[in-house]
Amino acid sequence: MVNSLKTSVLIAGTALVGCLAATTTQAADRCDGKKPYLIYYATHAIAEPVWATVKRGAEQGADDNCLQIKWTQDDKFSIETTINRMETAITEKPDLLVITATDPTAMRPTIEKAREAGIPMIAINSLDPAPKSERVPYLIGIGADLYQSGVAAAEQVLKVNPTPKRGIVPNHVPGHAGLEQMAKGFTDTLAKAGAKTEVIAIGTDVSQISASLSNYFLANPDTDAVFCMNAGPFCFETLLDVERRENLSKSITNVTFDVSPALLEAIGNGEAIAGVDQLMYLQGYLPTVIARTYLDYGMLPDADIITGPAIIDKSNLEKVRFRLMEAGLN
Repeated sequence: MVNSLKTSVLIAGTALVGCLAATTTQAADRCDGKKPYLIYYATHAIAEPVWATVKRGAEQGADDNCLQIKWTQDDKFSIETTINRMETAITEKPDLLVITATDPTAMRPTIEKAREAGIPMIAINSLDPAPKSERVPYLIGIGADLYQSGVAAAEQVLKVNPTPKRGIVPNHVPGHAGLEQMAKGFTDTLAKAGAKTEVIAIGTDVSQISASLSNYFLANPDTDAVFCMNAGPFCFETLLDVERRENLSKSITNVTFDVSPALLEAIGNGEAIAGVDQLMYLQGYLPTVIARTYLDYGMLPDADIITGPAIIDKSNLEKVRFRLMEAGLN
């Protein structure tokens, strides 16, 4: 019996070692024969959490699809420096360029230059709203329908307040084509319900944002709905500070775009009714999947991939909390 037990343990151990060796070999061989194309990300990414999520998606996608990536970003949002990074990318001749069509008019000459250089492009996050035949020449777009995201935000407001008096959209990046589309979706929808609506420019200086919002509420005490297009300090976090200080956080219906710990806490305690998400992780990850298929076989999906609007409210709060806090996916 003892000898039999020893033999069984030995066989099991040998099998385990063999299994581990096979797994290691498979991992080593997974990329054999696959060209390590260079995928260059030259988007309007800045140093904030939502773009860190996009970067994680891009890095995981590159690993899964046996690609190389180069990630670039700015410290602060700037169309000019984004275009400069796109120009630099063209000189480095990547196999595929990932962009954001944040300002299609300003970016068109550079995007056309990339096409003339034979560099295929995928747009993420901010897509050109023009018809496909007229838009800047990228292969496919991956991102939320931003106008419909604004509509979805307004619909969340109308669920709890069917007759809002005044709804505002603080815009931290005036001139950003995607944000302007989203703001329009919100104001169009609330206006149809009879509300006064307004988009206010607030910039990205937190102290100035705080002062602007406080002054606006003082001048417009009938404001009862706010749609922030940034879930961090450039709108939502600062908005909450102002509303809490002025005892407004439970009397104004707050919705925000994108997801943050502050938003999840606010939904949980009733200071916000919902968030409108755009699944930023997928916006980083999916270009690598499409790049591998396109560069290997010349094939890609026939239509843009729409990653939002996706609604976060109390019904899925804990699942989203896990996704953000534990899994690191957004």
